[in-house]
Amino acid sequence: MEKTFPLTWVAAGLGLILAFILIVGGATGPSDGPRLPLLTLLFISEFGFLVTAGGVFWAFRTRNRADREKGRLIAAVACVALALGFLLVGISLWTGMVGGLPNVAGHSGSMALG
Repeated sequence: MEKTFPLTWVAAGLGLILAFILIVGGATGPSDGPRLPLLTLLFISEFGFLVTAGGVFWAFRTRNRADREKGRLIAAVACVALALGFLLVGISLWTGMVGGLPNVAGHSGSMALG
């Protein structure tokens, strides 16, 4: 019996930690502005996307070698959901969107953030 490293579970766990940091850092709500700098929030969302997408890739790559398919499937679904969440948060941070609606009220066509 071959033992494989549970990279999918590690990716899902790290993705949850990074998602918690994004939520606490203020990336998901316009309450009183983000607590972390924008570049830090973008880096965390990009890194989280790459880690969780890697977890999905690893689960797909090792799907026939595992003896516990249900656990691997749960971790893969969690990684897919987290990867999509990180992608959407990163895009909304990059384009200046707040709460899912674009901030077009004061848009002047410049690249200024904030």
